[in-house]
Amino acid sequence: MKCYYDLHIHSVLSPCADVLMTPQNIFNMAMLKGLDIISITDHNSLKQIPLCIEIAKSYDMLFIPGVEVTVKEGIDILVYFKHVSDAMAFDRYLETFLEKKQIDLNIYNEQCICDIYDECIDKYPYLLSQKTKLSLEEMMTYLAYIDHVMIYAHIDRYFDKVKPLIEKYPLNGISYYKKKIFFDKNLLHHSMHIRLQIF
Repeated sequence: MKCYYDLHIHSVLSPCADVLMTPQNIFNMAMLKGLDIISITDHNSLKQIPLCIEIAKSYDMLFIPGVEVTVKEGIDILVYFKHVSDAMAFDRYLETFLEKKQIDLNIYNEQCICDIYDECIDKYPYLLSQKTKLSLEEMMTYLAYIDHVMIYAHIDRYFDKVKPLIEKYPLNGISYYKKKIFFDKNLLHHSMHIRLQIF
């Protein structure tokens, strides 16, 4: 069965996102593009996920809770969760590793948490796209007994930097800047059945 997907989408919670990337807009555009599976993977936060789960009930597509974590090593890891409860527990854990650096609104957009009508009901005050104090190994240890998938994100941006980590810490896959995600049996760390259950 062929599926069309985008598993690396930023909402208005991410400082780099366009102001039009509200949750409802994302789902509407995904429907218009004929996508079967989407994941919103904001930078270092899953605070938009509970709303997205609610919105997803009105659409004929699979929504996967996700996040793009910038680990201590300075690379980005996409993490996808099978269960919302696990995703939100990880959000609370991840927040303890964020630097309290105020966002510069001369450079970035406001980081908005939306309601069902796409209105901004809260703003996250600290820059979410910064490197966290959480190492890749620490994150892997925390997630070891949770149904999840981890993918090295856009490795072509910093291949020389990420290659030693891929060899030391093989994850479930890698992705390139073009947003195509490739799974390689030689890079798998967790068993295949976990990945297939989530997807």
